Amino acid sequence: MGFEKHGLMPMFRVFTQDALDAIHLASLKVLEKTGIKIVHGQRILKMLKENGCTVDFEKGVAQFPSYVVEEALKKTPKYESKVGRRHISFTTDTETPYTVDLSTGEWRPSTLDDLEKLTRVTDALESYVAGGHLTTALDKPNNVRCLYDYAAALNNTEKPVGWSVYPPELAMQLTDYQLEIATAAAGSRKKLRKRPLGGGGFCTESPLKFEGRYVEVALKLAKLGYPCDVESMPLGGATAPVTFAGCLVMTNAEILSGVCTVQFASPGTSTSVGYIMGNLDMKTGLWGQGPEEGLLCAAAVEVARYYGFYVTVNGFNTASKMSGAQASYEKTMSTLLPVLAGADGVYGAGSLEGGMAASFEELVMDDEICKAVLKAVQGIEVNDETLAVDVIDKVGPGGHFLAEKHTLNHFREVLFFSELTDRRSYDGWKKAGGKSMVKRANERAEEILKEHWPTPLDKDVQKEISEIIGRAEKELPKTTL
Repeated sequence: MGFEKHGLMPMFRVFTQDALDAIHLASLKVLEKTGIKIVHGQRILKMLKENGCTVDFEKGVAQFPSYVVEEALKKTPKYESKVGRRHISFTTDTETPYTVDLSTGEWRPSTLDDLEKLTRVTDALESYVAGGHLTTALDKPNNVRCLYDYAAALNNTEKPVGWSVYPPELAMQLTDYQLEIATAAAGSRKKLRKRPLGGGGFCTESPLKFEGRYVEVALKLAKLGYPCDVESMPLGGATAPVTFAGCLVMTNAEILSGVCTVQFASPGTSTSVGYIMGNLDMKTGLWGQGPEEGLLCAAAVEVARYYGFYVTVNGFNTASKMSGAQASYEKTMSTLLPVLAGADGVYGAGSLEGGMAASFEELVMDDEICKAVLKAVQGIEVNDETLAVDVIDKVGPGGHFLAEKHTLNHFREVLFFSELTDRRSYDGWKKAGGKSMVKRANERAEEILKEHWPTPLDKDVQKEISEIIGRAEKELPKTTL
């Protein structure tokens, strides 16, 4: 799913081929010399050793010889669009702990009701290819919260949904319950295989560390035929080198080791990658969210493309705590460059302060950013019709083109028509209420919540899922945040 990238799309490039080769070789050196630490992963370490890695079981560290990495990459399916043209998908942020109240604008801990409403708004906005999980139901027990999140997503969107499992100590058991819920929603195991309502994957713990229990879940799902996503979320200057090249080398090493692990366990598994990269703000000690992150993520796209991976990077980055000018300019800057670089997916819409709070207004305004970015990168077609020499000659000096058939035929495909941005005169804007863009986004979200109701799951399916969650709540041990 997603939007087809126009064949004339201008391209932004960061690296020469020599630079990409250098990053690749440096990543291999890190994997062979330093290696990856895997906690709670003795079985995984044993598998890595059997596939040619050097393993120190006492330290829990596996080193990956370069030839082992190269062999695993050969087993990894390369991403190619069936029609020979790549697509781009925009997705929301995930599991923010707070929600910006739609009525008061104040932050508060997220609830299941917030998640359901945010999912409905996401479903209504055409830029987003998937629904659910923008925030999380903190009013539900921690040991089964991810099950409530998944059920809420399935019941409030007709778009594809994913799932997450947490906490890690219950990851494998929770995955079994997620599969039960997915089977109930799909109608049968056979139908679920045709349309997987979720997927496997894991995120590294930078620097150079895996949580083995999450890896085990991904490997289990891979054996069941689910695709796998390997992600890394480093913070330059904190959990990765501050230099962009160094940050990319370390992140790429983590990604490559994750891909190798998946391919060793289930050769040929469809595997995508996520370079979710950022930098530490040296003034605040928080995620920086600066304009340089667009450049870093554009560079990550090129590194991933070096291997033929389907790649998602983060965009929509902002350090702002409220909707407004800062959020909009930071998000546009961090989204445009990776799109120009050819990203397959851009992740992170709908949130504030680096994914800390979900915002209805941001969901609506980020949808606008998606549309504007797609218009900006559509390219310019040059042919006899678009060069318009005959039309220019017909109108001649001092004329105008408004009444020309050429204008009527082409203005819709050329110009960007916005439902949110106000382009009226000052008097027209004041007459219409003089509303800010944030206010208009607020009203659009309210309108969606009143009018947009995705088809829910059948009542019997909802009841079955509730019973599954109730059983999990009784059977699983209690946990705390």
